[in-house]
Amino acid sequence: MTSSLAAVVMAAGLGTRMRSERPKHLHPLLGRRLLDWSVEPVLPLGASPVVVVCSPTTREELEGTLPPEAVLAIQAEPRGTGDAVAAARAALQGFEGDLFVLDGAAPLLTSEVLQDLLEEHRQAGASVTVLSIEPEELLPYGRIIRDASGDLRAIVEDADASPEERAVRELNTSIYVFRAGDLWEALEGLDARNAQGELYLTDAVRNLVDSGRRAAVYCAPVAVMGLGVNTRAELVEAAAELRRRIVDRHMAAGVGVVDPGTTWIEPDVIIEAEAVIHPFTILSGQTVIRARAEIGPHALVVDSEVGAGQVVAPFTNLRSGRAEA
Repeated sequence: MTSSLAAVVMAAGLGTRMRSERPKHLHPLLGRRLLDWSVEPVLPLGASPVVVVCSPTTREELEGTLPPEAVLAIQAEPRGTGDAVAAARAALQGFEGDLFVLDGAAPLLTSEVLQDLLEEHRQAGASVTVLSIEPEELLPYGRIIRDASGDLRAIVEDADASPEERAVRELNTSIYVFRAGDLWEALEGLDARNAQGELYLTDAVRNLVDSGRRAAVYCAPVAVMGLGVNTRAELVEAAAELRRRIVDRHMAAGVGVVDPGTTWIEPDVIIEAEAVIHPFTILSGQTVIRARAEIGPHALVVDSEVGAGQVVAPFTNLRSGRAEA
């Protein structure tokens, strides 16, 4: 392997809190799957390969649907995050660079935050660097435990934390950069003596610290960037944040959005400058809106092209069509 950067995306969990037969990572989110949003930010950084760890039951559904940089690895049984990462080892045979480990249900992560995480990792000369967040409200995430000098000592899972540890406000996002060779060595020392009976990836961080290797932490500037999705309510919250980002991007490029809060624009939609999008409009799929077009209110446009200056009337349902002025 020639790349000095690769990634493992963990997408093997069942996500039972979704109360769904569909695996959590395959739930739809603003025109894509949750997993697709989680893979996307690592691609501009040149990571190759991107190993997606999935369960045997989701392998068939994922095959042929991921970017060309991505390969699949199978976690035969759900034995925890440490075991999920270990399942990627064969696909990374011979790789000796820096390795992102990402949560396959973290759709709000950005390439910019990952780049900053990588830079912190390399500047610190660390064996592992953890992405942390400090949200306003505590969440059931692992706690970042530091020593007296402020260095990372351990990550303690919420279920295993003491009352004092649970009061710590700096949380683990389950997003890391590891020095690959050090990671494999640390994984070999994992055991399942914990509250959930699983092999924790966080214990690999502890193993590295205990062996004298450097562990660093980079705190995301905005906590929402490191949040994961575990419930349907969190899926809706993630969709709202993604919608806001997409609408902001279009407005910055010269598109008029009358009411951003009621406008739904999926990520692959193209809108040219001076177009106007009225409230309660949904633009979906491979839709193209040309300059000075006016859409809605209460319009649905799916996989369609609207010509320059064309008006799509209120309550119009346009699917796989073409509207010309």
